[in-house]
Amino acid sequence: MNIEAIKKSANAIKPWLVEIRRDFHKHPELGNSEFRTQGKIGEYLEEMGIRFEKIAETGIMGFIEGKSPGRVVGLRADIDALPMQEKNDVPYRSENDGVMHACGHDAHTAILLGTARLLNERKDEFNGSVKLFFQPAEESSGGAEPMVKEGCMENPKVDFVLGLHLMPYLETGQMETRFGKLNAAADRVVIRILGKSAHGAYPEKGVDAIVASAHVITALQTLVSRNLSPLNSAVLSFGKISGGEAGNALASEVTLTGTLRTLDPETRDFCKTRIEEIAVKTAQALGAKAEVNITPGYKPLINHDDIVKVIVETGTELLGKENVFLKEFPSLGVEDFSFFLDKAKGAFFHIGCGNKAKNITAPLHNSSFDLDEDCLPIGAQLQVVNTLKLLKR
Repeated sequence: MNIEAIKKSANAIKPWLVEIRRDFHKHPELGNSEFRTQGKIGEYLEEMGIRFEKIAETGIMGFIEGKSPGRVVGLRADIDALPMQEKNDVPYRSENDGVMHACGHDAHTAILLGTARLLNERKDEFNGSVKLFFQPAEESSGGAEPMVKEGCMENPKVDFVLGLHLMPYLETGQMETRFGKLNAAADRVVIRILGKSAHGAYPEKGVDAIVASAHVITALQTLVSRNLSPLNSAVLSFGKISGGEAGNALASEVTLTGTLRTLDPETRDFCKTRIEEIAVKTAQALGAKAEVNITPGYKPLINHDDIVKVIVETGTELLGKENVFLKEFPSLGVEDFSFFLDKAKGAFFHIGCGNKAKNITAPLHNSSFDLDEDCLPIGAQLQVVNTLKLLKR
């Protein structure tokens, strides 16, 4: 493998990558509505002579076959945007009112197309094949799970899967990853507290669902502080509470809506059980009733250590050891790349897209988010080299 030649090829297609990224940025689409995006990706793949098929309604899966059968590597890019109004005054500003690529998925898509182009040009040099996963709805309903259910990881079976994400707190030319746990699982928690309405002047004739819900919220704070080891991370947050009909009447019903974030399956199951126990018994002690509904969300993203080693090695070769970082702590944010990791060994990593000198510093999910487009060929370089190494396994 000639790494310098790969770097040269990736840098040579930077104008093409920028053009693609800016086109997607101007025409962002929300999850499960990425029809134009899907169509454009298909056009690019067709121009490159890469076979593809539609999947998960608005997703695309491409296929690059090497000179002979061998290992199969899957590469994922998410393609959806966010319901935000862009504030940036740039030529490629979003033309879709109230929709913006504020999380870099336009760049992820461009990077994967660039990776596909470079690998397709080298398909006579490697054994095995590459699957390209252009995934919808990462920011909303989660498109990874439907893609997996529709068989993207089979026929041929994927041996290794890789994903990346831009990070503006890293400067362009830097990257990071982590052994083991990288992102949390997320579950939606809804608790209905049922009491009995009565006039506020005669509280003894009713059961106050507001008072009961306050005690439930307070009791649930002990889930993290007293039920889990201080060395084990979890978060339970309630962001919405609604109930009651009049200021002078006891509420008969209150609904609490929140989120549970955990980093491993055991802690996740334990927290779900304890949430229900604490809510039901606390409400019962106050004469009320609690109904707990926990809806599963994304799973925890847990990297495979041997694949992380490949990513770190590649980053060191391309960017220099001083620009490759290992995260000390996992994030309690979520990432549905975890569903691909259920089916194959793999890992997820972050690449820098910030540039303080260019005043590109806005965080993800911010209406002023932008990126240093020098990161585009870097992302393609990293994924090409990672892929070629895994194909040789």
